Amino acid sequence: MIKNVLEIDEFMEKTLSGIDFDNSLTKREEEILSFIVSGSTNKDIARKIYRTERTVEYHRNRLMRKLGTHSTADLIRHAISIGIV
Repeated sequence: MIKNVLEIDEFMEKTLSGIDFDNSLTKREEEILSFIVSGSTNKDIARKIYRTERTVEYHRNRLMRKLGTHSTADLIRHAISIGIV
């Protein structure tokens, strides 16, 4: 069981490295992506979904890796291309 913030951070980093993602998005990832497209900051998104900013950063990083993007603008372009907007 995860006991402290450092362990949580380490767990999140491990899940981000070396995973072969499929291209499908989870409902949460779609939700985060739609908030990003609407211009919400990580802090705004965290408040809306009742999670920490760190969790939103994790989701954003995971989305960027999964979709092969390197910026928020790229994420938005991808969201438009898959019909999230």
